[in-house]
Amino acid sequence: MSLLSDFFDSDELSDNAMYFFEMHGFLTSLVVQPGALSQQQILTEILADNVVDATISEAIVSLQKDIEQALLNGDFPTILGDEDSEDPLTLWASGFMQGVFSQEDLWFSSHPEEVAELTLPILSCSELLEDDMDDITLNDDLMDEMAEKIPDCVIDLYLLFNSPEGA
Repeated sequence: MSLLSDFFDSDELSDNAMYFFEMHGFLTSLVVQPGALSQQQILTEILADNVVDATISEAIVSLQKDIEQALLNGDFPTILGDEDSEDPLTLWASGFMQGVFSQEDLWFSSHPEEVAELTLPILSCSELLEDDMDDITLNDDLMDEMAEKIPDCVIDLYLLFNSPEGA
């Protein structure tokens, strides 16, 4: 994973590409709710207008498989990266929510109330809707509580979408 962390931390990428933690959150959302995005569309979302060699593309695909395996095991996917970057949780949550918003119909079609409830902590930490959520984001204790809930919420979302019906 350090290959990806180093790559996304390099000056080679344009500003349109996702940050490492943002990419991890985006891939996690795609594993939680598999949709209709092709591997090429996923890479385009992550890399924007950047051209990369096969090593980076394969590492991204491999990371997505690692995330899937962790969730299959009932674990929150491990995130290793440059801890010196901007707030890793905010970036991760932002990437996750970008994945949700890119396939909003899929996410909210079958269990809208549960999805809204389980994505609220992630959305709160993403700072994507900061103006709409000032009461939450200005309360540090509440934000810490929301952040602590994220691993369980992601696992619950994964089970919601990936458990056999009636299980």
